[in-house]
Amino acid sequence: MYELKIALRQVFSRKRQTFFAILAVALAVAVITVMMAMLSGFQGELIKSSTENSPHIVINPQDEKDGFIHLYKYNSALILEKEGVIAVSPKYLGQAALEHKDNAEGISLQGVEPEAEDKVMRVSKDIVEGSFLSLTHTRHGIVLGDKLAENLEVQPGDRVDAVFPGSKTTSFKVIGLIHTGTATDEVTAYARLDSVQEFFNEPGAVSTIGIRVADPYQADVVAGSIERETELNAVSWIEANAEILNLLNTQKVFVNVFYVLIYGIAGFGIANTLITIVAQRTREIGILKAMGASQKSIMIVFIFQSVILGAMGLVLGTILGYIATIALQSYKIAVPQEMYFGLQTLPLEVEPLNFVYAAFFAFIINIISGIYPARKAAKLDPVKAIESA
Repeated sequence: MYELKIALRQVFSRKRQTFFAILAVALAVAVITVMMAMLSGFQGELIKSSTENSPHIVINPQDEKDGFIHLYKYNSALILEKEGVIAVSPKYLGQAALEHKDNAEGISLQGVEPEAEDKVMRVSKDIVEGSFLSLTHTRHGIVLGDKLAENLEVQPGDRVDAVFPGSKTTSFKVIGLIHTGTATDEVTAYARLDSVQEFFNEPGAVSTIGIRVADPYQADVVAGSIERETELNAVSWIEANAEILNLLNTQKVFVNVFYVLIYGIAGFGIANTLITIVAQRTREIGILKAMGASQKSIMIVFIFQSVILGAMGLVLGTILGYIATIALQSYKIAVPQEMYFGLQTLPLEVEPLNFVYAAFFAFIINIISGIYPARKAAKLDPVKAIESA
């Protein structure tokens, strides 16, 4: 195919122009793949923290003034029978103080049924010392966040005193430490549900019921069904994070606009290179047409040039984008937690589809960018082209 040979010759005869045209496409693809990695990582971390570090659905008391869920055993059994629900964990939440020798710390004391809580929250994966499930057999055992234990200067085996106004001071034995890597490690304490209910003088009541479902994206549907059948207030992780998820959707719109602008810049680089080639190769184009080359063949020559420049640019850009993403992942860029919903470092996720999308759209834009100069070259009058050269 002689059109391809001509296209290759013209592309590589102007090395400087070719270099900058390829670089424009490569930088566009690289920037977009890095941004896609950031957006995917941010969204992935948000969903992971929402679905792995908290219940998929939280049941709250219908009467906010009461603040408790009564008949929780009956409601828990009823909810567990629902299709899609895989675990249910009633929980009593209370604020108290823990004391050890001369140290005292305010805590969030969580009374749980250990096996049920572990199925909902996967607490065992965060255990660094001891065993979370040992709470099942330890009437007054307690599992502390590692930072809380450090502040209290306690180790597994030590005893701490729980203090709350109006309640009898209760001694708990530390049987485990957890580390989640979040601020909750400074205040979290787990104990058996019956022990905490007794401590706060609230037998037969819980604060919330946590639920894990088989498909987190169906949590809204399951929550609605629970509300209709139990008349309790069921809040899914999707509803609880609605503002953040809406922010993500808005962010995607702005990012897509940015993508279009970047692709446009790369497209103009290709178009400018081909227009320059048309201007500099006018005589050659005229000779080709005088020798019998059709308008279609001339267009094919320039479309081939656009494809060649675009292909080289996207290959280089994909490589640069991958290297940049891996480098940024290794560097661990710190971000303000209050601005990025508790994230400590900039999240980046390497997804092959991101590279495919970036390369595909860049390739399409490059072909479109080559249409105008190709049509311009094809319409040149051979006689005028030769005379004007």
